[in-house]
Amino acid sequence: MTNIIANAEERILNAAKSVFIKYGLYGARMQDIANEAGINKALLHYYFRNKEKLFDKVFEGALQKYFDQMDVFSNESLPIKERLYSYCNNMLSFLEEYPQMTIFIIKEISINPAMFGEKVLNIKKPNSVPMIKALEKAIAAKEIAPMDTALFMVNLHSLCAYPFIASPLFKHALKANNKNWEETSKKLLESVHRFIDATIYPINK
Repeated sequence: MTNIIANAEERILNAAKSVFIKYGLYGARMQDIANEAGINKALLHYYFRNKEKLFDKVFEGALQKYFDQMDVFSNESLPIKERLYSYCNNMLSFLEEYPQMTIFIIKEISINPAMFGEKVLNIKKPNSVPMIKALEKAIAAKEIAPMDTALFMVNLHSLCAYPFIASPLFKHALKANNKNWEETSKKLLESVHRFIDATIYPINK
């Protein structure tokens, strides 16, 4: 019986994730989620009493997976370059699985920033090290070149996330020029690694 309940909840959460990513909290309807999950609305309410509770579960899960990618910066046994590489590897794998998750999170943050702040506090691990702090420590130790760490974080995250956010546009543009998105996307990681190397070990250092 426990397995049946767990499977049903997983199916509902997957359906809810799909619907919330498409419509957001306020545009989604419980009936949409029930239809996506292939169940009736009464059964959906049995597992999750209302849309807000279901959204909380989905949004917290999305944030948890999102922030899990940053755990690597707490591993000080690795050189900062390896931590940056690992972060990008994890982030690109995550975005390949959930290409629209960034849009979903950004949209909901813009609507309710207070909710985002509260949930981040709940998710954040006590000993976690932010990317900027890890970079600043490496700069102070002269492991890497001085840089604007905030700008580096913005640029790095943009290089990882934007190709997936705008993939429908890129697929159309590449097809019109006899190029293939799948082949291009495979080269993203290499391109991001080159950006990291060029920034932390500049030629004129």
